[in-house]
Amino acid sequence: MSSLLVVEDDPIMARSLDRTFQHYGYTITVAETVDEASRRLETEIYDLVLADLRLRNGSGLDLLVTCKRLQPETEVIIMTAFGTVETAVQAIQNGASDYITKPFKNQELLFKVERAMERIGLKNEVRYLRQEIAHKYGFDNIIGASKAIADLKRIVSRIADKDIAVLITGESGTGKDLFAKVIHHHSHRRQRPFVPINCSAIPENLIESELFGHVKGAFTSAVANKRGLFEEADRGTVFLDEVADLPYPTQAKLLRVLQEKEIRPVGGTATRSIDVRVIAATNADLAGRVREGRFREDLYYRLNVMPIHIPPLRERPEDIPLLVRHFLQEINSECDRDDISLSSDAMQLMLDHDWPGNARELDNTLKRAAALSRGGRVSRADIIFISPRARRLSARPDNVGSSLAEQQKLQILKTLEDNDWNYSLTARELGIGRTTLWRKVKKFNLKQPAGV
Repeated sequence: MSSLLVVEDDPIMARSLDRTFQHYGYTITVAETVDEASRRLETEIYDLVLADLRLRNGSGLDLLVTCKRLQPETEVIIMTAFGTVETAVQAIQNGASDYITKPFKNQELLFKVERAMERIGLKNEVRYLRQEIAHKYGFDNIIGASKAIADLKRIVSRIADKDIAVLITGESGTGKDLFAKVIHHHSHRRQRPFVPINCSAIPENLIESELFGHVKGAFTSAVANKRGLFEEADRGTVFLDEVADLPYPTQAKLLRVLQEKEIRPVGGTATRSIDVRVIAATNADLAGRVREGRFREDLYYRLNVMPIHIPPLRERPEDIPLLVRHFLQEINSECDRDDISLSSDAMQLMLDHDWPGNARELDNTLKRAAALSRGGRVSRADIIFISPRARRLSARPDNVGSSLAEQQKLQILKTLEDNDWNYSLTARELGIGRTTLWRKVKKFNLKQPAGV
């Protein structure tokens, strides 16, 4: 029930308002003076204050100031029999949401109160959504216990509120978009738009218009003026995903936007000031593309003010159990269950896999396994890997009598021998990283024969 504080020193009017609002389901408290109302505001929370302008020992405007100091979110409606434009303007300037002139009809007042309650509901919804977003993109949602992830969290926490460009690199599926959102939602731009742009998904002949807008008649299908995505993100953040795929001619125009902080729509003659922070991401070797002449060197340095590299999952296996637990919680929530879990041999299989698709592959593998499992318990037999690698560590033993670990040990040893114990070639053929290969060599106590 919505709670109202009615401040009225006319007893007949006070009783009338009390009966009216109680009839419509509101909880009513009546105060006759500014002092009494102020004391109540210090000890009780109200959704709305309905105060007369002229009271015996003060003014409704004075009470308005007190209310906004004690309860800033509380809506205030001023009642006055001396309704002038000046009074209304002063009340609104001091923070009142509305005013009403006496004499008034009950339906008129109820309409204003209900409208104020709708505003309260919207503010509460916005507050709730902001809390949800803050939780979703909090640093705790960057899952991992490895030193690499701890270092990244520390760096992101330090640079999030610094208005500098960020270039996030890493393989597909490592969570570059998550890091970009975390940076935005911990910056002073968090209340403004976060506009993601997939540079590889926009046709080359449309990308300039999509980024910077166009004016009517700029080309055949330009039947009206259109704001570009950079203008939509004004005072917010632009996330340029797959920035390495940006066409070379567009790179020059983007460089000008970053340097001059202004845009010119396609077909337009006037420029418009723009204030955006740019976060770019790529899974390509951007420095290599600069050397090959496929990416502008000046744009590269403009984007790469703060480099952040997210290492692949195979280089931080200690993060796998935490990610498994996180994704299983999400799967349980989506399925309205709480019993989906992994058996110990299934978890070992997850730890032994190389995860070329990183966290995204891990998430999809768990969803697939959960769908195949019986009774919510995921066993090793439920886990199917579909990574597009020609050769990798065996996921299952070839011989029924051999353990998975023994099969992997023999496979690693044979591949090492075939490659004259060249770790780089062996890791590449097995589809694992050098760090993973070293870890498994140590685990299986494999030693290079003397003289090799």
